Amino acid sequence: MIKALVMSTKDHADGKIIDSMAALGFAINESRLYLALLRKHPATGYELSAFSGVPRSAVYAGLARLEDAGFINTVEIKPARYVPLPPEELSAMVKARFNRHLDEFNESVKLLGDLVPKVKTWTLNGRQSVMDRARSLINTAQGTVFGSIWKREAEELRKSFESAKKRGVEVVLFSFNPLPQNLGRVLCYGIQEKELEKHWSHRIILVADHRRALIGGAEQSGDSRAVFTEEETLVENALSNLLLDITLLGERKKIDVSETVKHLTTRLAPLEELLSQESSSKSPKSY
Repeated sequence: MIKALVMSTKDHADGKIIDSMAALGFAINESRLYLALLRKHPATGYELSAFSGVPRSAVYAGLARLEDAGFINTVEIKPARYVPLPPEELSAMVKARFNRHLDEFNESVKLLGDLVPKVKTWTLNGRQSVMDRARSLINTAQGTVFGSIWKREAEELRKSFESAKKRGVEVVLFSFNPLPQNLGRVLCYGIQEKELEKHWSHRIILVADHRRALIGGAEQSGDSRAVFTEEETLVENALSNLLLDITLLGERKKIDVSETVKHLTTRLAPLEELLSQESSSKSPKSY
């Protein structure tokens, strides 16, 4: 039983590593060979074929690509034996190359000028697209991030929230669930996620700098949909939704949310002030 559990855990870890490397652009055989080298090094191509499951006919081509990229190295010649670049160094190298290519891309697209489309609203299909755009929204926020979020999604976005806080971004999150600590100011009811899931599906609202919003579902099923928008009306609707949830929370739990409400309504119409003026103008006058 214990042996089966260990094997299951190992297989799960291997699968996640291979999937991650594939997302970074590694071929499946290259990912398997690198993973095999982490577990057994130095090793020959013959040994790696047996250990990784990569056919012998494909082993040496895969090893050559990894070596040309600097991700493995030859330490013996007859027979050739290989060692892997440590994972943290591979990660740093991949990140540096990606950032260099991204910088080159950003400089190149500037040459397109007005050809670049100016689209204010995008539809996002699938949970991964929703969560990737959520990270991007938080990572590029300059002043504020307001959100309504569930615990599961908050944990996935923890690093982005923490990084935003370090940059001096004000983070305010509303949730029906208890959220992880140190994400910012959290206003929540404390309902356990499992209980809430019996009634509602996972949703997410994020508003950055009062200018950009992400609104939609965050279910793990493949049909999750959301919109990312810079349309002023839709951003205001998202803020109004957050404002209502936070105001009701304050009333129900006797919490002072006035400061948060003030920040949320910075760019909304000063409704209380307008109503007060309207009331004054209709008051009977005495002479």
